[in-house]
Amino acid sequence: MKRYVYHLYVVCLVVSFVGLVSCSKSDPAPASPVVGRWTLNKGVLSGFPTSATSNVNGAGIDLYYFESYGSTIDIFSDNTFNENYRSAVVDDATGTWDFSSNTLTLKYDAGGQDTYTYAKNKNIEELTITTPAPYTLGTAVGKVQLVYRK
Repeated sequence: MKRYVYHLYVVCLVVSFVGLVSCSKSDPAPASPVVGRWTLNKGVLSGFPTSATSNVNGAGIDLYYFESYGSTIDIFSDNTFNENYRSAVVDDATGTWDFSSNTLTLKYDAGGQDTYTYAKNKNIEELTITTPAPYTLGTAVGKVQLVYRK
């Protein structure tokens, strides 16, 4: 009888162990590196005529200081986003996003889309818009490329 109880004990122990091992948790997929809040950090100037006294091409400017313009982009893990513009007026734009090969595409609910390039250098993460916008500095006309940081 002792031997029977011992074998029953071992069988119960093995069945319990197998039950615990087979019920492993599946790890959730890691969040995309673009998920989070991005704040407009600077505008990078390009396409301005060069002169003997100054060359502003490649310079980073504070758009809030020069234009009273600010922006944040909140990118959510459910593939939606909210972009908040602050200037003379405050407004929001919503939509969905897609991220592939370090390229982030924001598709606005109101129509249109913007494309950004994601880069990480050491611990600094940046989203840079791929198409610079026309920009006037004094009387010179060039372009400005928006750069957001997390």
